[in-house]
Amino acid sequence: MYKAIVNNDHQFEIDGKKVNGSDVDIDMQLLPDGKYHLLLNNQSMTAEVVSINRNSKTVELSIDQQSFSVVVEDDFDLLLSKMGMDKSAAQVVKEIKSPMPGLVLDILVKSGDTVEEGQTLMVLEAMKMENVIAAPSSATVSEVLVKKQEKVDKNQILIKFD
Repeated sequence: MYKAIVNNDHQFEIDGKKVNGSDVDIDMQLLPDGKYHLLLNNQSMTAEVVSINRNSKTVELSIDQQSFSVVVEDDFDLLLSKMGMDKSAAQVVKEIKSPMPGLVLDILVKSGDTVEEGQTLMVLEAMKMENVIAAPSSATVSEVLVKKQEKVDKNQILIKFD
C-alpha cells in the first residue's frame, strides 16, 4: 500500500490497481524518448518523470504538459507515521560532526547563513578522496568551528545550527 499526496493538496491511497478502494484500469508503456504512454480508464496520456528526490520521496511529473509534485509514502512510512515517528516528529539536527578524520578543503557557509536540506556545507579530504558534507535539513548556521586546511578528527563538531 502507498499513500500519494499530489501538489500538497490531493491525497490518494494506492493498493495494487485500487485507488482509494476503487478499481482503476491503468496501463503504462515506456517510450523510446524516456517518456511514458499511459492509458488510465481508457484515457490516453503522456507522462515524464522530471525529477526524483529520494530523501523527501518526492517525484516531479509532467503529464500532458501539466506539472505535478507527488510525495509517495510506502508501508514503512505509514507505519512510522502511525507510531508517531514520522518526519514531522524527527529531531532537529543541532550540529554536524566529522564522519572521519581528514582535512578541511573548503567551507561554503558562515555564521548566520540559512541553508537548505542537501546543500553543500563543506568539503573534507580523507584518504585522498573529497567528501561533501551536506545539510541534513533546512537550518541557520550559528557557528562554524573549523577553518580551511584544518585537520579534524572523527566525530569532531564542525558546524552548529540554531
